Amino acid sequence: MGSCCSADDTGVVHHQPDYRPPPAPQNTYPPPNPYPQPDPQPDPIPSPQSLYPPPISSPGLIHPPASSDDTGYKWVHMSAGMPVPESAVVGGMDIDGATIYVGRALHDGDMLPAKVIPEKNVAYVCHGGHEIAKHVFEVLTKSDFHWVFASSGHIPPNAVIAGQTQDGEPLYVGRAMHEGSQTIGKVQQSHGCLYIPFDGQEISHRDYEVLVMH
Repeated sequence: MGSCCSADDTGVVHHQPDYRPPPAPQNTYPPPNPYPQPDPQPDPIPSPQSLYPPPISSPGLIHPPASSDDTGYKWVHMSAGMPVPESAVVGGMDIDGATIYVGRALHDGDMLPAKVIPEKNVAYVCHGGHEIAKHVFEVLTKSDFHWVFASSGHIPPNAVIAGQTQDGEPLYVGRAMHEGSQTIGKVQQSHGCLYIPFDGQEISHRDYEVLVMH
């Protein structure tokens, strides 16, 4: 395109430059994101299960030592209806005159001291506020034991450990008189008492006896 000319009143010719329209703006919609984009998601962290082999399954709670070689006494496995060994340790007497033997049984992961009553073909443990019947249990044998008075969680030397809680706290063989029955139970030192199973309940006693080896 050529230039345009014009003259004013004085006759001076003025040259006007060619008209060039400004370039059309480029289409910038949508506008660029003013925020930086996050990096791609990293690989997920592997779970511990994928890093380590699965644990070896355990057949159950490991019982405390029970052989006569390392403790001087042993526990005899029994089930309801079986006669108790002649050397079974007598722990007390029920309100109807039935003999109660010292035993233990597994319940809910805890190995608990139990009162074994052969005349009724059952053993009882206490747990979670209740008296619980057990038909598979163990009976303590040999007779070189005696009972020592204690209270408030005290445990005398050489006390017999019958079991333990899931947390590993030892449970000792104890007994107490309750409503005319001399009943076997568990002494739990952290609770400061003896618990006995009686009449469907778990009952605590601050004063009790503990079974001790000579």
